[in-house]
Amino acid sequence: MAALSDDQLWLELPALSPQAPPRLLVFLHGAGSRPETFAPVAIAWQLKFPGATAAILQGLHAGASGHGFDWFDASGVAADRVGRIGDATDAVALRVRTLQHASGVGADRTVLVGFSQGATVVLQALRRHPGLCAIGVAYAARLASPIRADERIRADIHLIHGELDSIVPVVHARQALRGLQAAGANVTLDINADGTHTIGQEGVILGTTRVLQTIFRGRLRPTRHSAGHPLH
Repeated sequence: MAALSDDQLWLELPALSPQAPPRLLVFLHGAGSRPETFAPVAIAWQLKFPGATAAILQGLHAGASGHGFDWFDASGVAADRVGRIGDATDAVALRVRTLQHASGVGADRTVLVGFSQGATVVLQALRRHPGLCAIGVAYAARLASPIRADERIRADIHLIHGELDSIVPVVHARQALRGLQAAGANVTLDINADGTHTIGQEGVILGTTRVLQTIFRGRLRPTRHSAGHPLH
């Protein structure tokens, strides 16, 4: 486990069962948060994937709110943030590859999970660094920039959003769904009718279920395009 300090790169949680299939779960917290605050979510995911090592990455910059860490400077209009998000994404990709090398777990068994700002970085990583991970899960996400007409994305992506989210309105998830589908990604969107700007137990259930479905589907047949049907 990495030391808990302002200059840590990540907080690492060892696998719960060395007998279970090895995986790497990489988590990106939201703006103004810290890895240790996000640890309960990571542990809840590990209960579904007991052979997985979990690594909660720490944001790159001191939080603009005066608390925790941010992944990028969110000031200005969306166009101003694209370059900053790209820089954050490149730094995250380097950390993920370092973790993969250290753990011996390849991209085919790596799942990238992000919340809010962290989710935006996850989506950008899937666009900017193809092959970095097998599956991306984005809670309360928005795209860093619209999907280009000529853009192609070969990834399994699961979007999860609270209908009552007032920080990142659910319209951003619907826009991301349409754009990612048009680019060829296997993408789903689950909207929690009572959800706000949090993950919570329902969010963990939705996320882990979608990942298990993706893994099981891959064992049975080649990947096919998902229409994004909800779980319930």
